[in-house]
Amino acid sequence: MKIEILYPELCTLYGDKGNMQYLKLCLPDAEFVETTLNAKPLFLTEDIDLVYMCSMSEKSQEVILSRLLPLKEEIFRAFDAEKTVFFFVGNALELLGKYIKREDGSKVEALAYLNSYSVRQTPNRFNTLMKAKFDDITLLGYTSRFSHTFGIPEQESFCKVEMGTGMNPKSVFEGIRKGKILATYMLGPILVANPDFTHYLLRMLGADMEKIPYEDAMRDAYNQKMKEFEKPDLELS
Repeated sequence: MKIEILYPELCTLYGDKGNMQYLKLCLPDAEFVETTLNAKPLFLTEDIDLVYMCSMSEKSQEVILSRLLPLKEEIFRAFDAEKTVFFFVGNALELLGKYIKREDGSKVEALAYLNSYSVRQTPNRFNTLMKAKFDDITLLGYTSRFSHTFGIPEQESFCKVEMGTGMNPKSVFEGIRKGKILATYMLGPILVANPDFTHYLLRMLGADMEKIPYEDAMRDAYNQKMKEFEKPDLELS
């Protein structure tokens, strides 16, 4: 199994590198490759099982898009082939839409694989705890971002939010699930915070296992967090 981590020198926020650090424990025999900014993504030329990209600064979004846009058609073919799982966390998902609207009203061209767009509101940061339903799995986490995303239809959303806010303040739906693309604003790190979702991802990769590393401790933490989320006086933001 081969897993590609995109742009680790720029995608460094919120501790979400921890998702791949944990996945390395789950898949000790897998090959993990880090693709840096000026290198062509391996998934365009090789068989890759999973591609991961996590949160970055707004400036880094624009730098990364300058590298990806010339490869747009190749990237679309990889998405449409549905041979590789793409897992994007935090504002990495905004790269898939038509554009990102800056604070001054100008627009950053994005990949336009989806008919969505994102709107920045810097310096106003949007923070909220999140409890959401992904199929029959209850996800727990939080979001911290400067943007909201619009235009993702319900049938292409990642999860339905039960506590907190979705892709934007008017939506209860959050993230993207289309083909083998999984993308969410939810931070955590989501794999460490949600053992059932980790099992789901491993099944997608054909690497199902009865028990994942440190599962008992992860479930204890998850159950304690669930109790905290159920408090009537919980402040979400």
